[in-house]
Amino acid sequence: MKRFLFMLLCLPLLATAQNDPAYLAGAVPEINGKVVFSKEFNAPGLSQQQIYDAVLSWAKSRFDEGNNRVLYTNAEKGEIACGGEEYLVFAKTALSLDRSLANYRLTVECEPGKCLAEVTGIRYTYNVSYQNEPEKYAAEEWIVDKYALNKDKTKLAQGAGKFRSKTIDLVNGLFSDIQGALGGAALAGNQTAQAAPVAPAVSPAPVAQAAPAVAVPVETGVQTQAAVLVPATPANGMPGYKSISPDKIPGNIIKLLRDDWMLITAGNDQQFNMMTAGWGGLGMMFGKPVAFCFIAPTRFTYQLMEKNDTYTLSFYTEAYRDALKICGSKTGKSADKVKETGLTPITTPAGSKAFSEAWMIIECRKTVAQSITPEAITNAALKEEWSTKQLYKMFVGEIVNVWVK
Repeated sequence: MKRFLFMLLCLPLLATAQNDPAYLAGAVPEINGKVVFSKEFNAPGLSQQQIYDAVLSWAKSRFDEGNNRVLYTNAEKGEIACGGEEYLVFAKTALSLDRSLANYRLTVECEPGKCLAEVTGIRYTYNVSYQNEPEKYAAEEWIVDKYALNKDKTKLAQGAGKFRSKTIDLVNGLFSDIQGALGGAALAGNQTAQAAPVAPAVSPAPVAQAAPAVAVPVETGVQTQAAVLVPATPANGMPGYKSISPDKIPGNIIKLLRDDWMLITAGNDQQFNMMTAGWGGLGMMFGKPVAFCFIAPTRFTYQLMEKNDTYTLSFYTEAYRDALKICGSKTGKSADKVKETGLTPITTPAGSKAFSEAWMIIECRKTVAQSITPEAITNAALKEEWSTKQLYKMFVGEIVNVWVK
């Protein structure tokens, strides 16, 4: 019913895109039920490092404001991951503005002479005038052929069609920018090669003139799964994630906890629960990389943390703010938070629980569990403030796995 009302009251302006083949059947590719836009770029003559440097330079300038950020980089493996957030503008007049906030992930895998770019994890937050709460959609339930095209797949559907066309435009723009970055790198490399002096050989021989390197985009519908690094193996890894070492964790942990929050998830396939948290941190203890968090004994998650050896800390983009609010305001004793949030539970190779919507998952093995008492607080003002409050227990865990999308 909600979808029906939405489509009736929010008619799109699709005059030019309605019958454009670029937006019709097959324009939004699906792999294993997920929307995955991918494109392979050939850049003959460029090394992996040259391609990586060119794409990273572009990414740092493209994803540098608000919630846009470069999430992960690995020069040795040629890997780059970015989180994007921007508005899709459907119609704009002096009196009204029809737009939706779109969140997505961009990953680029660089190799000698080529790179593969993918855009996944697309979600929308759309403010509808007749509702107090915004509509939230994942690309898989909104812009695929089933929902965004008419029955004959000859026209864009009302409502979802404008999201589909604008998303395709956004992705094409990203891929065009990457192509331009590689083309610039190829041109610069060719000019450098031509300008370099060549010492004459004792017995000169004819040398064939190399053709200028040009970045040529090649469309591909194949999604490549990155190999999972230690300690997980490709056979039991985390589909859709890359494993990184703890010293490569991206972002500022203070900002992540203060502004973005995280979910602490404890338990196993038989029973688990998650709660939102803003207290914690990263560091070193006993010569190991660790993460620490704090849980009140009254929380349902506390019981599961006490019973299990491992747990996860997971991080999300702004699109999941409402889900994290639910996890922080309701108890797993009486509420089905998975159902209410719409988050998708997944299990790590070690048996811990997390959610596939997270852009980063840190898995920990408990090392220290220490209750915080009023006597332990040395700041007088804080001691007085917390003298009548429920204090927390600190859990310190060795970081055994880190996964990022």
